Amino acid sequence: MVKKSEQEELVNDVESLQLAQDGQYFQNEWLTIHNAWYEGVGHFTPSANNALEATNNIIKKKNTLGERLLLSRVKVLAFEIVEKWSKCYERGYQWVKSSKSIFSTECDNLVQYDIPAGEETKITNVGIDVVKKMKWYTFDQYQKKAFTIWSVTLPVDKLKWLDGVCTCAAFFKKYMCKHVVGMTIRLDHCKPPPAAKNAKIGDKKIVVVDHQNPKKCY
Repeated sequence: MVKKSEQEELVNDVESLQLAQDGQYFQNEWLTIHNAWYEGVGHFTPSANNALEATNNIIKKKNTLGERLLLSRVKVLAFEIVEKWSKCYERGYQWVKSSKSIFSTECDNLVQYDIPAGEETKITNVGIDVVKKMKWYTFDQYQKKAFTIWSVTLPVDKLKWLDGVCTCAAFFKKYMCKHVVGMTIRLDHCKPPPAAKNAKIGDKKIVVVDHQNPKKCY
């Protein structure tokens, strides 16, 4: 039995391991002997049906109340559920108003945006290189440095922004996150619904820096 005081720390360690993608430490210690157990090994594929079962349980308890509904009512209820759960626009709109500096790099038909994670507002080329090299020799070192920067990759074609991906934990779980939505709002690739703007947010804006030409901002 895990002590209550240690439960949160244990959960954080497990989540960090689930999102591992590469690195010398994991290659030597974890991937060689026990491979294909971590979430990062298969993008866009569910690792279990736990989330599906949990969602089904919530729908029964909070929406259908365990009753069988007429087809006409199911349609109305489905729209209500989707509207209630569609929070990405709201989170993305709030996030895009934060004062974060972002580096961008264009390659072929894609643009990668490197974003400071958490409460951090600035990143450096050195910090980006550390994360991209993915060389960790201890678990503590990996946990401290691997999640300092998220990378959002969007198609140059703004009509395909839904194909965008992110390296953050939320995207691995839900295949969409506030960073992808926020960047598309910032770049004017999509328009958030009026409801997303209801929250009181500061007036600060994100500064996007061209990685190949640091003097160019937009």
